[in-house]
Amino acid sequence: MFFRDPFILHSTSEWVGREFNNSALLESVVQEHLFRKFGEVYFFKGSYEIGVVSGEYKIEVKSGRAHRGYPRGVTVLSEESIPRFLLELL
Repeated sequence: MFFRDPFILHSTSEWVGREFNNSALLESVVQEHLFRKFGEVYFFKGSYEIGVVSGEYKIEVKSGRAHRGYPRGVTVLSEESIPRFLLELL
């Protein structure tokens, strides 16, 4: 389960006593930003996963090394590239 709002992610994590994966936080930040820009956010899961589908964007967020095999048009963001990507959307 993913939460778009980082506050809810942190609160729920503390409430249930389980830490969340850092990539979940990074993905929620990207999802929320794109939701505010386009008004809707989806994800795709088939033989591969695309964590954020919104507007013309298909994005997978990885906190570690990106896996190969994503279809053409999918942007794979690392922790370092997320701030630059979000600034380019403005």
